[in-house]
Amino acid sequence: MEQYKYRKDVVFLSFNMDDNPGVIGPIMAEQKLTFTVLPAYNYVSDTLKIDIIPQNWIVGPDGVIRLKGVGSFDDVEKWEPGMKDAIEKVRSAGTTQSTQQ
Repeated sequence: MEQYKYRKDVVFLSFNMDDNPGVIGPIMAEQKLTFTVLPAYNYVSDTLKIDIIPQNWIVGPDGVIRLKGVGSFDDVEKWEPGMKDAIEKVRSAGTTQSTQQ
């Protein structure tokens, strides 16, 4: 997602739900991912009430979820183009949508 690295209107953030926060570092390195990962088990389960992971959300500048995908891609090479397409779709449509990945 290097093309979004210096854009102020796009931020990638991950909530880590692993009991051991040290598990995510090697995965991020292996997949060459550089976005911020926050330890957030209690926040995700208690506040957001999410029980299915992973999920990908695109949130507009107004804080409204514009697109939500549930499930995972096999690898980053598939995830990145999917996220790029989703970001552009939301930017051009400007409406709330939901999608299954």
